[in-house]
Amino acid sequence: MGIEVTEKEIINSCMECPGLQTTEWEVLAEAELTSMDNCKRVITCEPGEILFSQGEQGNGVYCIKSGLIGLRRIDINGNSALIRLINAGSTVGYRTFLTRKAHINSAEALTSSTLCYVPRPNVEKLLKANPLLGERFLQHFYDDAIDTENDYVRSLTMGMKSRFLHLILVFYERFGYQDENGNAVVQLPVKKGEIAELVGVRPESISRLIDQLQTDEIMRFKDRRVEFSDVDRVLQQAGATV
Repeated sequence: MGIEVTEKEIINSCMECPGLQTTEWEVLAEAELTSMDNCKRVITCEPGEILFSQGEQGNGVYCIKSGLIGLRRIDINGNSALIRLINAGSTVGYRTFLTRKAHINSAEALTSSTLCYVPRPNVEKLLKANPLLGERFLQHFYDDAIDTENDYVRSLTMGMKSRFLHLILVFYERFGYQDENGNAVVQLPVKKGEIAELVGVRPESISRLIDQLQTDEIMRFKDRRVEFSDVDRVLQQAGATV
């Protein structure tokens, strides 16, 4: 079961939210954003907490204020796989909202996260008042479909090493920084096993690849910390840009 949304706590108005410009809600007028302030519920999740579960009905839309959310799929044999990462400044649960079907994935907090939950009746009211909001949700739907196709193409055309390095570069772009020595540094937000799931290989294959990358002095790994001094070399090894 997903977490129960009960407590209401307005951290700041939607107008002041730093992620407003990257979400569907940016098309709303000030009065419409104020109405969201009056109905939304702000919830916090710690790593491992489930936002909603596969098979549950969706009764609203979540907007990620901070943190990282993972979408996880469980097959008929009970095997679980992490299939998508969703960052701050994006919405989750909107597809179930639009289709009125059950969630096909579970949503899990991978880091400490803060989200705003907008109940279905309020979202429906906003959609009727502002058709542009519906267009933005459809655009999001389309963009997610393109991302899924791109992931599939990478799985067919890129080797394990390229897919792994591409993922590390994506993490660096979103969460990384340069240290005082000019090295690129990223603290991985997920475990090694979850990286294996995202890459589509077994954990032991990732372990062997990490050993090889360190032997070749391409990257250095310590727990979840990754360092590399030559971003261009990593890009070349990945055979892709981010």
